[in-house]
Amino acid sequence: MPSRNVPTIWWRWLHRPQRVWLRRALFQIHMWVAITIGLYVVMISVSGSAVVFRRELNVWLVPRTVPSAVGVRLIGDDLRAAAQRAYPDHEITDVREQRRPERPVLVSLERAGRVSERLFDPYSGLDMGHSFPRTLRLVEWLVDLHDNLLAGRTGRLVNGVGAILVTVLLVTGAVIWWPGRTRWRQSLIVRGPMKTRRFVWHLHSVIGFWSFALLLVWALTAIYFAFPEPFEATIDRFDPDPNDFERPGEALLLGLIQLHFGRFGGLGVRSVWVLLGLLPAALFVTGFIMWWTRVIRPARARATAGALAPVRE
Repeated sequence: MPSRNVPTIWWRWLHRPQRVWLRRALFQIHMWVAITIGLYVVMISVSGSAVVFRRELNVWLVPRTVPSAVGVRLIGDDLRAAAQRAYPDHEITDVREQRRPERPVLVSLERAGRVSERLFDPYSGLDMGHSFPRTLRLVEWLVDLHDNLLAGRTGRLVNGVGAILVTVLLVTGAVIWWPGRTRWRQSLIVRGPMKTRRFVWHLHSVIGFWSFALLLVWALTAIYFAFPEPFEATIDRFDPDPNDFERPGEALLLGLIQLHFGRFGGLGVRSVWVLLGLLPAALFVTGFIMWWTRVIRPARARATAGALAPVRE
């Protein structure tokens, strides 16, 4: 049993973690890493939420079938003539008919050097819309931003480094979260009202605690996407038969990847994933407010007080 006069580090960690030097050091690491990559985290958070419905939007916005496959189906020159009537100031550069009768026809148009592709109903000859709508182009741009930072393989590697730093944030945040044996239950839910500074700290801690596991999965899978070789080598090392089609741990890895994208369940799960994807942004906002009120505002107040202090002769 520890002496009351000289408590052990473990005792202080359990009961008064705020006085442990290691916790204060980890707090500084956590704070400055968060400030350094904060905007990056917000960008990844928002872009990830924005592309959750990528597959569904493709199905909803691009017609897969014509309204009615009844009547005479236009082919060849008749199809080209119908498209030309719809777009008389364009050049019809290609008409791609589909083997299945219920599928729309893809028509390539060119005007002033700009090429576009439209879908046409081969029965009515009516334009059904763009084959790749502007909304989908925006979504694909966001996917490239989220996955590769618009920089190809280099961006993917930078994302991997960012995911490693996010993992550092999560681990240090988990250590910092521990408030002591007598107060840990109070840190599981948001209580209010309270002073703004204390409320923001409490909100930040609660969001971090309940989202820790999911955020850690997102960070680790993002590291895998950037640096798959170490993960694959680890799985192969524990594979007793490299000639079979099953590897130990691969099912877990695939499950984590499904969890990363929310590719399980239905639209309800993906709707929840849109909201959960914004949690890193919420953590940055609450963390930034704490940093501003604890560090920047006092520093500015001291600087102002020093500037206004009278000069002694």
